[in-house]
Amino acid sequence: MFFFKQWRFWFSLLLVGFCFYFILPNFNSKNSDLKINFGLDIQGGFSYLLELNENEFKQNLLIKTSQALENSYNLLSEISEDQIFIPSGQNTSELNNLVIQSLGLEVIDRSNDGIFLGILEQKFKQSLAEMTLNAVEIIRSRVDFLGNKELSIQKVGLNKILLEIPGDLDNNVKDVISKTAKLTLHIEKKTLVNSKVFFNEETGEEVRVQEIPNLTGDYIQDASLQYNQNEPVVAFSFNKVGSDLFAQMTSENIGSRFAIVLDGALITAPVIREAITGGSGQISGNFTNESANNLSIILKSGSLPTEIKIIQEKQIGPTLGREGVKKGIYASLIALITITLFMIFYYKISGVFTTLTIISCLSLLFAFMTLLNTTLTLPGVIGIVLTIGMCVDANVLVFERIRENFKNNIENPKHEGFNSAYVTILDSNLTTLFAAIFLFAFGFGPIRGFSISLIIGIVSSLIVTYVVLKLFINVTSEKYLGLNK
Repeated sequence: MFFFKQWRFWFSLLLVGFCFYFILPNFNSKNSDLKINFGLDIQGGFSYLLELNENEFKQNLLIKTSQALENSYNLLSEISEDQIFIPSGQNTSELNNLVIQSLGLEVIDRSNDGIFLGILEQKFKQSLAEMTLNAVEIIRSRVDFLGNKELSIQKVGLNKILLEIPGDLDNNVKDVISKTAKLTLHIEKKTLVNSKVFFNEETGEEVRVQEIPNLTGDYIQDASLQYNQNEPVVAFSFNKVGSDLFAQMTSENIGSRFAIVLDGALITAPVIREAITGGSGQISGNFTNESANNLSIILKSGSLPTEIKIIQEKQIGPTLGREGVKKGIYASLIALITITLFMIFYYKISGVFTTLTIISCLSLLFAFMTLLNTTLTLPGVIGIVLTIGMCVDANVLVFERIRENFKNNIENPKHEGFNSAYVTILDSNLTTLFAAIFLFAFGFGPIRGFSISLIIGIVSSLIVTYVVLKLFINVTSEKYLGLNK
């Protein structure tokens, strides 16, 4: 038959197989990685209230300020009871009130022994709030690496974070989000002065190293799980600055050991055999696949500025609820039936093509969403409904252009009508697609849920219109098309 010679026919069969293969796992009760996830508003999830250690942050801020006093003004200081003490006998002429305020400090007391400085309350609260916002992005990155999409995370108060994760709880989540992950590299030191001993409880290995780290994990650019002699290891690479520092450290200390320390615990202490100039390395130890993967996720997302703990944990129900989901499905079916009846009444058999095109578009949309393992939320449903409207609009444009060609006695009205209409469809859909891409790139949460379903919907609509609708128009006689009047 004629339609067997149409490449669109075989491509349509391929689309049917593609949709069937990827949509079917969503109806399978067994666990599968290829499934559409549901957001908090549809299926509920887990809520965590996290708190960053305020005292630890204050101590870190005091240490940084003390280092700034030494580096910029050559003033040695001590930290005692949340205050910085500058002993007398030093040149403090540059340390006027303006400089003290610029450092976020205030004078607590001046005596013959020295100057006592404290952190300004306003400066401390501002720094704490900024640190919490930074921690929000680090935690968001960590949980996203675990495959949880459309999570809700926001700063609460000065040093608290509310994290809501949709769906079933991943066993790794609590370990990953609460680990500080401060990675430091220390060169071995033989003397006792300014040195510290790190110990590995699992292997019994210990090493005395320089107390101040030679390099920190802040310079790590990427980290991943790899295998060395069938043993899981964590491979990492530094950015440009980190690579230069790492190369300098290893070239100047050939033959010495360097300790890789995570949160104050020794991971390993290999011997430097030669200068490492590639800016990469490996962390090996008694890792399992899970622990090595977790560590790579944590290192890649960055270390938290302070210790973080979960102070509240609870399970939350769906805000939309099952009844709301059912009503949404019923409303969509009623809308689809209504559109179908209207299109059939107005365009006859071409109206049936519209229905088949919409069904094909939705099937392809859900297949893509399954393939990409996206999360469907209520804003995402709105994007799907908008996709249906755009698909119907494309059909109407094609039918009206073909009908106009019949009235004007254009040669080959079906072909010319479809091509001219599709240019308009492509133009309008691409402008909407660019807007959706910008929403996805710069938005988060519900905005991303809406944009991703709209992006997939637009692509699906363009494919189905060009392939499926054009196939139906090509294989149907002008007499039965219902557009020649």
